[in-house]
Amino acid sequence: MANIKNLRTGFTGELDETSGVTAKAKQVASYVRDEANAVAQNAQDHPSATSTALLIFGAAAFVAGYLVGSASAAVPTRRSYW
Repeated sequence: MANIKNLRTGFTGELDETSGVTAKAKQVASYVRDEANAVAQNAQDHPSATSTALLIFGAAAFVAGYLVGSASAAVPTRRSYW
């Protein structure tokens, strides 16, 4: 319901919520959006540093996956046929 005081002063827009889960979710979404834009701008300003960081991260992920995969492999048993 519209606030009568706001209507008398000529305000016809929507009031922003200042409390509640919806307002907090909007604030968090705005913060995440701003941070994502900052990261994207930084990546555009420094493309070589971005590609180097992604290459190092990819290599580390590959090594970690290889180590986890080789550690979980079954140990071969040698059978003696003699």
